[in-house]
Amino acid sequence: MNLAELLAVALEAAHVGAETLTAFRNIANLDFDLKGNINDFVTEADLASEVAVRAAIRAARPNDAITGEEFAVDLGLDAKVRWSIDPLDGTINYMRRLPFYATSVGAQDLTTGEWIVGAVVAPELKTVWFASKGNGSFVERDGRRTRLVGPPADRESKILATGFSYSPEIRVKQFEELAKLMPAYQDLRRNGAAAIDMCHVAEGVLDAYFERDIKEHDWAAAALIAEEAGVSVVRPTERGGLTAVGF
Repeated sequence: MNLAELLAVALEAAHVGAETLTAFRNIANLDFDLKGNINDFVTEADLASEVAVRAAIRAARPNDAITGEEFAVDLGLDAKVRWSIDPLDGTINYMRRLPFYATSVGAQDLTTGEWIVGAVVAPELKTVWFASKGNGSFVERDGRRTRLVGPPADRESKILATGFSYSPEIRVKQFEELAKLMPAYQDLRRNGAAAIDMCHVAEGVLDAYFERDIKEHDWAAAALIAEEAGVSVVRPTERGGLTAVGF
């Protein structure tokens, strides 16, 4: 399997999605709907971005399977690769004009189950994080590409990132877990975009991240980026719904 080719597709698709988000950014009255919870929104920008990302992937890889946050699964034809798309990670941030949002595109080898490439493009942060299995992870910012190595192990003042479920019952459990974890950290960040938080751990901006009740499209790309930076990763499929990076 040509990982360089797959990574190029992931990057192109994530950039196309992010450009679509930028195009919608100045619409004063963005159309949106609720997806079942009081704060779980989908906007016309989410939908347009996913359409654009799917089209970019399909143009380059017509036989692959595609899953995304907003539309039905496209099974592909005898697919060996499955793409997992989050067209707009950080929808509420986007709606409230906060800069922490991104398009995330990851790919899985269906023959092994391994996640093999990932790209996260945060347009307002002017930052791109990306990785391929066994080849390390990188960030591009201000025209410079830097290899990621995670946070320094000997850092004394550590910052933990997290997010909270839309479910009140799950939030209660999250607060209990957070209270147990915080003595090991000096501060907390809650940026509202899981993929960006995980990439920030990969970059060493944050020291660790944990969250329950997030979906595959939230972590598909970013968990690989952290892993390839040498950071420990627990995906929710491995431990009861918990996504943890840097523990």
